[in-house]
Amino acid sequence: MPSRSIQPRQLSGGFTLVELLVVIAIIGALIAMLLPAVQAAREAARRTQCMNNLKQTALAVLDYEQAKGELPAGGAFDAVEKSMKFQTSGLYFRVDLRSGTDQSWIVSVLPYMEQQQIASQFAKDRHAAANPSNPQAAQPASLLCPSEESLGRVYQWRGVDGTSTPVPFGKGNYAGFTGPFHTDDYSSPGAIRLFGQAMRRVTDGASQTMAISEVRTRDHEFDQRGAWALPWSGASLLAFDAHPLWYEDSVYNDQQEYDEFVFSPRSLGYTQPPNSKNPDVLYECPDLSAEQVELMPCTNSLGYISAAPRSNHPNGAYSAFLDGSVHFLANDIDEPLMAHLICTADGQVVTVP
Repeated sequence: MPSRSIQPRQLSGGFTLVELLVVIAIIGALIAMLLPAVQAAREAARRTQCMNNLKQTALAVLDYEQAKGELPAGGAFDAVEKSMKFQTSGLYFRVDLRSGTDQSWIVSVLPYMEQQQIASQFAKDRHAAANPSNPQAAQPASLLCPSEESLGRVYQWRGVDGTSTPVPFGKGNYAGFTGPFHTDDYSSPGAIRLFGQAMRRVTDGASQTMAISEVRTRDHEFDQRGAWALPWSGASLLAFDAHPLWYEDSVYNDQQEYDEFVFSPRSLGYTQPPNSKNPDVLYECPDLSAEQVELMPCTNSLGYISAAPRSNHPNGAYSAFLDGSVHFLANDIDEPLMAHLICTADGQVVTVP
C-alpha cells in the first residue's frame, strides 16, 4: 500500500488587518481612560507645589516679623505726608503706590526665602526699576505656582508718565492683602498694611487673618499683574473693595469705626472674591481678547484700586494665613466672611473655610 506523506499545516506568521485594528482600538481606549487620571495626578502635584510655595512665602513673612518686630510694609513708599494722593472725607486717605522707591513687601522678605543673592541687589534708596543688575526681573521658583504659566513673563515698566525706557519686572503668583477696602487705602486693616504694623495689632488672631493669596499673570508686557517687586494692585497687593455698613450711610469720618464696621450683603457690590468677574482695577490694563476678559478682566484707574485673588485651579484659589496655614477659598465664598478674614482687628468670630 503506497504511503502518503502528511504535510504540516502552514500557520500564519502575523496579525490580520482586522486583528491589528482591534488591538489599536483597545490601546486607544486604554489611553483615553488613563489620560484624565494622569492629567489629574499631574495637576494634583502642581497644586501641592503651589500650596508649598505659598506656605513658604507666608513663613518668610513670619520670619521677617520675628526679626524686625513687625509685619512687612506693603511697599517702600514716601513718608505718609508726601505719599498721600488726596483726602476724601474725614480721615480716609489714599496713598500713591508709585511713590518712594516703589519696592514691594516681597523684596523685604526675600532674605527669608533663601533669596539673599537677589535681595542684596536692591538698593534701599533706589527705585525698584533703577538697579543696574535688574534683580526685579528675576523669577524665583518659590514665587511661581506650577499651575500657572508665568515663567518667562515680564511687565515692562515705562515710568509714571509711561514714556521712559521700559524696565522689565518678572512676574510671580503671590500677593498680600492690604485690607478689605482699597489697595491704596492708608488705614485699611489688612495683614500687609501699606506702612507695616506690629503683630500685636492682629487681635483677631493669626489663624483668623488671611495674609497672602494667589494671583494670575498674562503674557502681556504691559499688564502689571504678578510683577512681584512692585507694590501695586494686582502686582504684589490685593484688596477686596468691600464697604462696611457705615460707609453706605456716609458715616465715614471717624477712624475708630475701622474697629466697629459690620459687613453684610447689602454693603457688598463691586467686590473681589477669588477669580471674580469684576475687573481688577489697575494702573495699566492693556487691551484684552474676549477670552481673557472672561478669565482676567481689568480696568484702568489711578485711585480706589483693588484686585482679586486668581488661579488656574478649578473653583477657587489658595490663601495663606498669619499662622502659616494654607486654605482653599472657593469662588463662591461668603463675601462678608472673606472681608472679615482679611481684617486683622474687627473683633468678629468667623469660621475659616
